[in-house]
Amino acid sequence: MTWPQARHLSTHVPDADDPLLSIWRISWIAHALPASPGDLLNGNIFYPEKRTLAYTDSVLLQGFVAAPAIWAGVLPIVTYNLLILISMALSGAAMWRYARHLTGSASAGVIAGIVFSFVPFRFDHFQHLELQATMFMPLTLWCLARAFDSGQRRNVWGATACLVAQVYCGIYYAVFLVTALLIVVPLQLSALPAQRRKALVRASIPALAVGALVIAPYLAAYVMNRGTLGERSDRDVLLYSATAQDYLAKLKENLVHGWWSAPLGQSERRLFPGAIAIALAGVGLWQIDRRRFALVCVGLVGLILSLGLNTPLYEPIRTVVFIYRGLRAPARASILVYFALAALAAFGWARLERRFKRDASIGGGTPFLGVPVATAIVASVMLLEYATPMKAWFVVPPTPQVYRWLADQPRSVVLELPVSTADRLDIVPDGLYMLHSTAHWQPILNGYSGFFPQSYLDLTEYAKGFPDEVSIDYFKKRGVDLIIVHGSLLAPDQFGAIMSSLLARPDVRAITRYEERLGPDVVFRLLKGASQ
Repeated sequence: MTWPQARHLSTHVPDADDPLLSIWRISWIAHALPASPGDLLNGNIFYPEKRTLAYTDSVLLQGFVAAPAIWAGVLPIVTYNLLILISMALSGAAMWRYARHLTGSASAGVIAGIVFSFVPFRFDHFQHLELQATMFMPLTLWCLARAFDSGQRRNVWGATACLVAQVYCGIYYAVFLVTALLIVVPLQLSALPAQRRKALVRASIPALAVGALVIAPYLAAYVMNRGTLGERSDRDVLLYSATAQDYLAKLKENLVHGWWSAPLGQSERRLFPGAIAIALAGVGLWQIDRRRFALVCVGLVGLILSLGLNTPLYEPIRTVVFIYRGLRAPARASILVYFALAALAAFGWARLERRFKRDASIGGGTPFLGVPVATAIVASVMLLEYATPMKAWFVVPPTPQVYRWLADQPRSVVLELPVSTADRLDIVPDGLYMLHSTAHWQPILNGYSGFFPQSYLDLTEYAKGFPDEVSIDYFKKRGVDLIIVHGSLLAPDQFGAIMSSLLARPDVRAITRYEERLGPDVVFRLLKGASQ
């Protein structure tokens, strides 16, 4: 389903800036843990800003898992690609475990695992490391289901641990999951006998207290960042708020539905879960019990949240729950819809499986041979429906010579030019600067992330006039020691004019030059005491 990614683990990533961000994130975590764990969140981008790792999902859990591999010499790009693939696989396995517990059927678990692992939404977010790490969502609900069934305290602690793990994998999904649990858990508790309900509540208090203590320092970093980064604008939130039509849209690359459904949606809002999954979920809803009612509630919460500002309910939520003010894409709450749909599809297949066995027994057939075959056929058809070949790949270039030179220099504040512009903060060069900084870890003014600090937006404005007097003075005030001008990213006449102007300044000194295939990289030192 993800081919040919496995063939190009060391060279190819999805064609976007986000993979470069993710490679930098896991590399920084591996770098900071042994060198300076107290600076774990203080990434080397957007100098001199603090907590820059928390300008987006920090993916700390993935980083902790990846660190030993990176320390052992595995390339960060290989580690990133493996994390994507493993996250999808583990998400399916976790959903299989949960669905099997709900239905008692391993075959139904397979169906649920396929829906949750390969729903087309995942291919629209194939590059997002944090959005593939959903394995702890079904595990949280699995532990809760066992707690409701048995009343055992260890299951309450297991659910808390899985929820904390989901927070450290990705805050978006953790926020949506907690929102659903705040509705579903009280409903589930109210249906229990009074004695068991009291026992579970008593067991939950210490577990939740410990969980809150574990995530508090992490969430505090985001709270502190909110004061400098601000909140998402209504325009951005509305752009990434789903509509009813979006639940019919898929990527154009989808083999079965792409030809007709792609025009119905846009990036972040291609949400069609698949016809077979919907049909099986409908069969699963043939009857309603406590578990299925809870799943319906989870799905409805996800649906309402995904509509964002297209529903009147979202703005009050943003007003009351401050963390929602930092979320740009409500449509991502559709993961709860897929979660509920996958589990309900498992109920549907389990029902068909029981009927198939009963009919086969009445007719004198061999049901235990037929069920695996039928499951394999349905699973194959579902995989065909979900097949979305990934065709847009970015080939990560080898590390240029200038970055290896930087690794041998004393600590220096670095600015790389050209930079992005305020109207296009998602262009590749800044992502590449950040990626290549993993070769030297010098502090850089450049960066790419979910939020951009005002200092970076100011930088993009001053850089427009480079190398005029105003821009040079600004760079000095920002503490820049070295300026790297990348000739490969500038027009020849523009590059020549910049070189002539810089070489004529007494406060700028050319240090070194490296010839690359697409153009030279030239390093200049700013002399702080000198002036034009």
